Amino acid sequence: METDYLIVGAGAMSMAFADVIFNEQPDAQMVIVDRRHRPGGHWTDAYPYVALHQPAAFYGVNSAQLGQGGTDLASGPEIVSYYHLLMKRLLDSGRVRFLPMSEHIGDGRIVATADRTQITEIHARRRIVDGGFMNVEVPSTTAPRYEVDARVTLVPPNALPRIASSWERYVIAGAGKTATDAIVFLLDAGVAPERIQWISPHDSWLWMREKVQPGLALAEFMRHVESIVDARSVDDIFLHLERTGSVCRIDESVMPEKWRCATISREEFSALQRMRNQIVRLGRIRRIGTSQIELEHGSMPTDAGSLHVDCTANGLARKAPQPLFAPGRITLQSIFMCQQVFSAAIIAKLALLNLDDAARNAMCEVVPHPEYTRDHPTAMAASFRNLLNANRHMPFWLRRSRLNLLHHEALHRYLLGAARLRRLMPQVEAAVARMRDPTNAAAA
Repeated sequence: METDYLIVGAGAMSMAFADVIFNEQPDAQMVIVDRRHRPGGHWTDAYPYVALHQPAAFYGVNSAQLGQGGTDLASGPEIVSYYHLLMKRLLDSGRVRFLPMSEHIGDGRIVATADRTQITEIHARRRIVDGGFMNVEVPSTTAPRYEVDARVTLVPPNALPRIASSWERYVIAGAGKTATDAIVFLLDAGVAPERIQWISPHDSWLWMREKVQPGLALAEFMRHVESIVDARSVDDIFLHLERTGSVCRIDESVMPEKWRCATISREEFSALQRMRNQIVRLGRIRRIGTSQIELEHGSMPTDAGSLHVDCTANGLARKAPQPLFAPGRITLQSIFMCQQVFSAAIIAKLALLNLDDAARNAMCEVVPHPEYTRDHPTAMAASFRNLLNANRHMPFWLRRSRLNLLHHEALHRYLLGAARLRRLMPQVEAAVARMRDPTNAAAA
């Protein structure tokens, strides 16, 4: 089989990339391969009460509004349906083929997962596009990284809506957004906070969702940029943002060390604050036995009356960056902090520009998903450096891109914000360099 682009993966980033190629290169042919039976990536495996953590206005693909658009937080089923309809539109064109339940084993060789004797060889005339490099993990398809006694009841968060009878205690394992979603689900179902224990190996700063909305995102990002310029240390950044109402923490007596862009509503935040006395901070789980849970820095009791809920899968693990463009290959990665689909769309547009790979790679650097608070200033600076660089080559395209958080700003604010950001960038770069210096960090 021959095609122009062989796209490995049918998740959110791959579909955002394919959408740009499909709509802006009318003669291009594509083959999309995914090990799942339908498009949508990790959304097809997520827990049934999952929903977007950012407005639908910023998510999906450039050419099609997701759900109601705007501030709507589309549900998991809505998102899966969205990608199903998008794939149908691509297939109906005759320019795209989809090979579900298939795996790319290298060099354009595709093996059927249901019958590994069936191998298809695909020659990509232009590129092989790796859309699975970032490898989003969800608990339902990822085994826990700790030992579990066979007699212990351990379930992924997907099982919570199917609870048939009450448990004496619910033990939630994990510190990320999946864990907070599971806890809020239980609280909304009427479970008292005292019956929930939250094993959280670390605390995280959370982003107030109300600040990252269509028409408000520019002001919010400028607050982040200005906080970097004025800070002497990374903690200064977050304490300043906390005072402005941009970020929050569950327990004000604990200084979080993590920052992963997880957003939260005021209602969810109030619910989680009811859990402050139920948080176990003894590090990661090593083993769950029938009578106790062994952790890195201690242990806690458990019993047969406890339902253990594993939320420890690392949704977006931090990986060593790869070149975005290489001979015959594109590796989809984030180039704007925590905006994967927007990043994939920009990369597709870069692929269509009359530039060589060296120029494309020089224009936009990879911005790995942040994990620790110290990653915030570096990721923020790199994101806007990329955006300003890309704006030189595709200003009107960026302005029109619905996946661009700044697309939803009034034009005069958009232009003024871009000019102001360009003036601030030298100060941002100097501040980031200052915070990277161990001597300055110690002094601060």
